[in-house]
Amino acid sequence: VSQSRYLNKVFKIKKSTKASEKELGMGAFAPWSERVNETDNVAYQKFPQGLERLYTHKEFASGFMIGKRLYEDEQYGIINKMPEDLGRAGRTKVETDAVTVFNNAFSKDVGGVGASAIYDGKALCATDHPLLGGGTCSNLIIGALSQAKLQEGITLMRTNTKDEAGKLAIMIPDVLIVPPNLEWLAMELTKSQHKPGTDLNDINTLVGRLKVFVWDYLTDSDAWFLVDSKRHSATFFWRIRPEFYKAKDDDNFVAKYNGRMRYSLEYRDWE
Repeated sequence: VSQSRYLNKVFKIKKSTKASEKELGMGAFAPWSERVNETDNVAYQKFPQGLERLYTHKEFASGFMIGKRLYEDEQYGIINKMPEDLGRAGRTKVETDAVTVFNNAFSKDVGGVGASAIYDGKALCATDHPLLGGGTCSNLIIGALSQAKLQEGITLMRTNTKDEAGKLAIMIPDVLIVPPNLEWLAMELTKSQHKPGTDLNDINTLVGRLKVFVWDYLTDSDAWFLVDSKRHSATFFWRIRPEFYKAKDDDNFVAKYNGRMRYSLEYRDWE
C-alpha cells in the first residue's frame, strides 16, 4: 500500500509520530519600504499570524478468515493470492481518500478524509478566495481542456495567485493532472512539437512546460488541474504505514489475515 503509484506524485509525504499534527498558517508581509536617511529606524512589521490547521490521523483496518477445511481442500491457488488482494484493497482506500481533494475541488463538501472546504470557506477551486489584506483571488478556469485553456490557466496562476498581503506569489505550474478520459488529448497538447489541430507550422508553446499525470481515480471525466509541484501545500501524513498480520484460532481451526494503517491528509491553502 505504501508504494502507491499515485500518492507521492501529488502529495508531499510526511511521517508523523503523534496522534495529530498541527500547522500554523501565516499571512504575508507587505513589500519593503524605502529607508530614505541612514539614521532612520527600520520599519518593523507585525508577524501576520494565520489560522491553525489540525491534521487528525484516522485508523483503517480490514481482514479475512479461512477455515482449515477450506484451506486443506483448496486446489486452485486462490487462497495464496488473497493477502495480496487485501493489500490492493488498502491501496484503493488510500487513493480514493487522497483523490477526494480533487474530486470535490469545485464543491464545499466537508465530510470525510480529504474534505474539500478550506479555511476561507470556499471550495479548493473558486473565483473569489478572500485575502486577509482585502480583495480576492481566483484559481478557477472554466472550460474543456484545450491549448487555449491551458495557456489561460498558466497565465492565471502566474498573474493572479497572490499571498495574504496581496503580493504576487508567481506560481508556475509544471504538472497537468487529468483523468484517463483526457490522457491522449493531454499528451497531444503538451508533447506535440507543432500546434495541435492545424496544418500550419506554428510551434506548440506548451512543449516542455508540463508533465502529464493521469490519475485513474479521478471521477470527473472533464476536470483537469494545473499544479506547481514545488510550491503546493497538499500534505499526506503517515502515522502508521500499512502493517499486516497472520494468526491462528485453534478453537475454531481458522486462519486470520488482517492489516491496519493510520494517516491523514489535508491542504492548507488554495494556493
